[in-house]
Amino acid sequence: MATISKQSLCAVACTLSLTAMIAILPAFGRQDQTPRLSADLVTVDAAVTDREGNYIRNLKAEDFTIYEDGVPQRLDFFEATQEAALTRPLAVVFAIDNSGSIKPEEVVKQREAAEGFMRLVRPESLFAVLAFQYKPRVVQDFTSDARKISQAFQRVGEPGGNSGIFATIDHGISMLQRAPRVRDGRRLRRVVLIVSDGFDNVGRPDEQGPLIERAAAAGVTVYSITLPSFGPSSGSRRIMTLLDVSRIVPMTGGVDFSADTSDFSPVFKAIAEEIRSSYTLAYYPADKTRRDGRLHQIRVEVKQPGAVVRSSRTTYQSAR
Repeated sequence: MATISKQSLCAVACTLSLTAMIAILPAFGRQDQTPRLSADLVTVDAAVTDREGNYIRNLKAEDFTIYEDGVPQRLDFFEATQEAALTRPLAVVFAIDNSGSIKPEEVVKQREAAEGFMRLVRPESLFAVLAFQYKPRVVQDFTSDARKISQAFQRVGEPGGNSGIFATIDHGISMLQRAPRVRDGRRLRRVVLIVSDGFDNVGRPDEQGPLIERAAAAGVTVYSITLPSFGPSSGSRRIMTLLDVSRIVPMTGGVDFSADTSDFSPVFKAIAEEIRSSYTLAYYPADKTRRDGRLHQIRVEVKQPGAVVRSSRTTYQSAR
């Protein structure tokens, strides 16, 4: 579980946009310049912190090494944000728990915080709203209209029934797979932001391996805002949930935040800072592995003592 950093936002390096990078690929000496190359590009979003959880900014491409199956790869693309505002355009699915364990006033607080979150991001960002009990329900499909998103929160409905968290994350991934990848020349960072108490009455955490792989293949990071639940012997410490056990959030490069239900705004701001502080790395696999149809392991390292890297994916499935 993350704590909210109080450090001020700092400037970091910025390089070419992904679309511009693809446009000038001949400069990198690639022999095969067919359009399929853009589909072969393996992209990883990475957040870097010190051991205390403070974000490490101002890193350059040469500070990173990306490995495929233990073999260092040439970094073909690198991007970081240079402004204090959240300049990375996003495609976000707000997944709102509306099961019987959620109070109506908590949904109101979530809406107010989400409205603040949307004001932090670029106007070309896209948002959608899912409400879920036993099954997910699309309340609002992707839009850049903040007013429609606010109205969607008001249409979530009365709480009740069981909670299907894993099925909802899966549905959010499917929605993001059909969402635009690029808007106004910028790659959209794909995010499922799930607000829940973390308990799934439908799925099982030990069955979520394929869901993690689907998220990785779609380039989706899952963030969770967990409404705190406390066991009789846990005191003030939040008990572990099924969402925690599944490890979907950390395995997709996300973070779980415990929410004070009286005010979600600090948590949404922390998520915005987390996304703003991340780096985008990409490389083209070697010809012999690019189309071998295998699952490959990915690891990102930073050449800085004490640095902790959290990557949006640890594998990729090559085409055949």
